[in-house]
Amino acid sequence: MHLFSKTAGFQLWGVLSLLTLLSTGCGDGGGKVGGPAPGGKNAPTSTASSSSSNMQAPQLKPRKVKPQPKQKTQPAELQGNPDDHFEVVDYVHNYQIQKPDPERVTGEEFAVMKPAGPGLNASTFTVIKPEATEEPAQPDAGFKLPKGFTALKEYGYSAEGLPRRIRCDRDYSEMVLVSAGVSVQGAKTGDKNAQPQFSILQDTFYIDVHEVTLEQYRRWRSEMIAAKGKIPEPAGNDQANASYPAMGIAYTDAINYARTMGKQLPLETQWEKAARGERGFDYPWGDGRPLWHKNRRPGQIDAVKSFPGDLSPYGAYDMAGNAREWCDDWYSPTAYQSALARSDAGVVRGWTGPKLPVVPGERVARGSRDSWKAWKRGGENMRTPSADVGFRCVLNLSAGEKQKDKTTRPANAF
Repeated sequence: MHLFSKTAGFQLWGVLSLLTLLSTGCGDGGGKVGGPAPGGKNAPTSTASSSSSNMQAPQLKPRKVKPQPKQKTQPAELQGNPDDHFEVVDYVHNYQIQKPDPERVTGEEFAVMKPAGPGLNASTFTVIKPEATEEPAQPDAGFKLPKGFTALKEYGYSAEGLPRRIRCDRDYSEMVLVSAGVSVQGAKTGDKNAQPQFSILQDTFYIDVHEVTLEQYRRWRSEMIAAKGKIPEPAGNDQANASYPAMGIAYTDAINYARTMGKQLPLETQWEKAARGERGFDYPWGDGRPLWHKNRRPGQIDAVKSFPGDLSPYGAYDMAGNAREWCDDWYSPTAYQSALARSDAGVVRGWTGPKLPVVPGERVARGSRDSWKAWKRGGENMRTPSADVGFRCVLNLSAGEKQKDKTTRPANAF
């Protein structure tokens, strides 16, 4: 047991009193200072805790904040044809994610990817074909291209063993394969000269990937001048860039160019099949509305292959837009009615258009100045065509020696 002296007790009591005063602070509830020595019966008791508990902080009312009016943002002004505008909405989906169906044929599937490159908007897509699961087709050992044409093996071969793409060694143009079969010609509604719609069976042919360019036409014209032959007229747009289609070309110059290269002008049934595919789509890309990566209007002329979306099922460019193009047929506004009269079991076979002129001096020109539809057709004067008429060529595989003989003779267009 520890004992404290009286002096030590007073010192301890002083310290405790000072602490009590500090904890109580100023106010009505403060405790008393002083008293007997610790250990007495009437030791002072601090009332600091009870008095301080009665003190409460004032309640502050929340400050009213007036809501700021929302500023309306003006949408950016859209450029181009309003019919070509569309809105992408993230919170409403027009698609569903489905699990792979093992019974589905993988060769009919494709993927659509948004473009990653700068300067392209979301209306431009890349179609990625699935990896081939079958053995690639092999070339037909018995098939030989005519002299002056080379198979581009990197593009593969069709099921019949024909090269899918070839090159003409004379004008360096590439051509795509259009296999034999039945295709849809004409339209059920619309222009009367494109009615009625019918099915037609045609042989295999190749068609130029794009229209004959000014570079190609100028080179051929220079060769003809050097050979002191019949000098073709310069293109109507000869001052344009070399990659633009040659336009304002008379029918005679167009067919002579084709024959010099060992090719022919297409029949309009060949042209339309190459543009629309076997199913007869309204447009080269299908039946949907066009999606261009930059402004484009019907009748607008650009360098060939400027619009990747203007691509046919066979791989031919600019069959909806750019130049209107010569075909080898005489023009008749009722040609399709005559063709349907020749049908056998609902299919027209071997039809090559009217045998004689119907509208004096006019041949068929395919394409349109005011629409992208690939079934549009019209007539143009062979000598004085419109400024927007160009051409592309075909290679007929079933032409035989008769066509080979024609390549060395000038065209008798009239």
